Amino acid sequence: MPMLTRRAALGGLFALSATAAALDGVMARMTMAAPTAPAGDQAFNAFLEEMWQQELARSPEMRTQLELPGRHNAWTLADEGHQQENLRIAADTLKRLAAFNINTLSPSAQISHKLFQQKLETAITFYRWRNHSFAVSHLGGAHTSIPSFLMGYHAVKTEEDAQDYVTRLEGAATVLDITVAEMRRQAGKGVLPPAFSFPRILTAARNVITDAPFTAGAKDSPLYADLKEKVEKLEISAARKRALIQAGARALTTQLKPAYERFIAAVTDLQGQQTASNGAWSLPDGADFYRAQIRYHTGLEMTADEIHALGLTETERLHGELREAMAKLGFQGTVQDFFHFTRTDPSVRFPDSEAGRKEYLATATAYIDGVKARLNEMFTVLPKAQVVVKPVEAYRENATPSAFYEQSSPDGSRPGVFYANLSDMSVQTRHDLEALCHHEALPGHHMQIAISQEADGIPTFRRFTWDTAYGEGWAMYTERMTKEFGFYKEPLSEAGRVISELFRAGRLVVDTGIHAKQWTREQAIAWMGENTGNPLSDNENEIERYFVWPGQALGYKIGMNRILELRAQAKAQLGDRFDLRSFHDTVLTNGPVTLPILGEIIDQWIASRKAA
Repeated sequence: MPMLTRRAALGGLFALSATAAALDGVMARMTMAAPTAPAGDQAFNAFLEEMWQQELARSPEMRTQLELPGRHNAWTLADEGHQQENLRIAADTLKRLAAFNINTLSPSAQISHKLFQQKLETAITFYRWRNHSFAVSHLGGAHTSIPSFLMGYHAVKTEEDAQDYVTRLEGAATVLDITVAEMRRQAGKGVLPPAFSFPRILTAARNVITDAPFTAGAKDSPLYADLKEKVEKLEISAARKRALIQAGARALTTQLKPAYERFIAAVTDLQGQQTASNGAWSLPDGADFYRAQIRYHTGLEMTADEIHALGLTETERLHGELREAMAKLGFQGTVQDFFHFTRTDPSVRFPDSEAGRKEYLATATAYIDGVKARLNEMFTVLPKAQVVVKPVEAYRENATPSAFYEQSSPDGSRPGVFYANLSDMSVQTRHDLEALCHHEALPGHHMQIAISQEADGIPTFRRFTWDTAYGEGWAMYTERMTKEFGFYKEPLSEAGRVISELFRAGRLVVDTGIHAKQWTREQAIAWMGENTGNPLSDNENEIERYFVWPGQALGYKIGMNRILELRAQAKAQLGDRFDLRSFHDTVLTNGPVTLPILGEIIDQWIASRKAA
């Protein structure tokens, strides 16, 4: 999955009067809508750009992520007042949006209108649930996002950038204090992370303020090492470099460390108030909250019971696919026997050594490079940004999944990153690594996110957004799609691909089990252990993730299934006119969209090719 926070809204189409060949050319060049677009589009798109700029002005972090010019010395202070202001802005903007008659807009602008309206309505609806999404959990929060952001996104190309870095180190104390206030406010309303989450929150926070300059004579802490490395690369005098590094050390020791200590004390206090580990059902109005989360992460009006039943059906089907893969391997035994094999046999593990970690990184790089060499067979639109493989930094190993993607810069100068968490090599297995690389890097998350960010032909707000079912559904779709191009040549990798999809089918069962059927942590872990092939320790981490992120895990399989359904629909209607590359381009070049909107986009694409 791409790592945690995502962007802002969605889709886009082209004039239906274009021929199929001309349409493909337009998509490849990423141009705007056809010249026959109604005149009202210009005013509407100007309004969308105005709203985007206003949103950008309220998000210093996004300005930095997008590498825009200007100062980068502030944080978003997301206190209660800020959240109330967001609500007011969304309501006012929705009124302005209503002044644009959607029926007078081009098909592309109509998609923008629908998506922007959904974005605003979601912001208004979810204000009710602002205290239900945990301010901090073991999965994330200010205690990990502050160092991750500074190290991953705050570029230091000038002395001013370095000064901004130091200023942000100083200002991060306020961000942490606001987070503490948010946690306490939520606790007062009966909303606390599950008990198992607290020890990992505390470990991650303590890791940030361990080593120099917090401890004399120790090695450099990750933040301090990052600042020093970036400053040393500047073409300024040695004296100025020393001054900047000293200022950073003061900010770390006199501002950031006390704030982390206050944060740790508050978390320790709240830990004493939480003895249970329950799903969303236990929160105030928990059933309504979970229904809202299902709708948010899938875009569909599905009930928890429907999703649970789908998960059980897909699990049974995939057990059948796995038996076929086992036969090709010559494996004798049951599905559960094969799970035991993949969990315990040394032949499917990378050695728990420096050599083993290097081998993992080299193998992942080779899988990604193999797809890269054949992207032109799958797409006509390719991103400028490259993708690289890196290990997760030590300071956040306990707060990240086993692998994830972090996006490239919009101009393609900063590559996307496939991060591998190599702290526990027992969960880094050979059989599913190829599918994982397709999912996280190519042709999965990197293709989808980089193409969206680099697009010139859609409103800006649609380039920098996220939709769970679309984004994770696309990544899951590519795991299966690459098989059609001859990947997974090794039978063990093919078995790993099935196990990967089986794992996502299982999520439909356990997420609804936890949050709607009152499953315990132990019950969910046991079901995953019996029915899916992940390492048992990884299953524990995954189940704990679902507890603190209700509904998110549903988007993967539901999104994948919908993309496959749309492709089958297009092939059935177009016959010889169906072109897979054009289908993929249509899915990706419109930016992230909800599943219902994606259906509209594909319907219009089908109509355009029929008319050619």
